[in-house]
Amino acid sequence: MAFAQLGLTAALCLLGGLAAGWGLDTALGTLPLFLFVGMAAGMAAGAVFTWREVRRYS
Repeated sequence: MAFAQLGLTAALCLLGGLAAGWGLDTALGTLPLFLFVGMAAGMAAGAVFTWREVRRYS
């Protein structure tokens, strides 16, 4: 179950970052600038969460 949580959390972080970036781009008319920034932030958040969880079990 722990691995399923890791995958789901990483996916939600990425999707959340993409959604936030898309929302900012839509509001500001800067597509795709913040979409890429949000994607990078979501990937970083997912990686940090995964790293912390893996360290907890090792």
